[in-house]
Amino acid sequence: DGTEVPYFIVMKKDIVLDGKNPTLLYGYGGFEISLGPHYIATSGLAWLERGGVYVEANIRGGGEFGPKWHQAALKENRNKAYEDFIAVGEHLIESGICKPKTLATRGGSNGGLLMGNMYTMRPDLFGAIHCAVPLLDMKRFHTLLAGASWMAEYGNPDTDDWD
Repeated sequence: DGTEVPYFIVMKKDIVLDGKNPTLLYGYGGFEISLGPHYIATSGLAWLERGGVYVEANIRGGGEFGPKWHQAALKENRNKAYEDFIAVGEHLIESGICKPKTLATRGGSNGGLLMGNMYTMRPDLFGAIHCAVPLLDMKRFHTLLAGASWMAEYGNPDTDDWD
């Protein structure tokens, strides 16, 4: 829809971006949780020091730009988070950082739902998808122990407007 979706990219200082770089794109996009750049020593040694690129997408649904950014991907607008994530992946490829076969993606919990949607919407965009602890049963999530508290984010599957 034309919304600019920023992302953080972390890599070794002297890396050559030639389109062949193994790239890991992380996303969450929910519950007004903000993502920012960070360095984790174990990941750094295992990924960045070997030429990998790490990207965190600040998609709608997160809290990076305040309540309006979060609210833009609530309930019936949840697809905005998925569209944003796809746009970041496409931009990484268009920018010559990676190719679909070298672009992997990862997300857990709400990010796992994001990964489930990437698997069904754009499997061609990613060489690998790591879907961690996902919430995928969107027809019955509200019956889980904490599920009722998630209806403010996803909506109520028992209402007529859900289908």
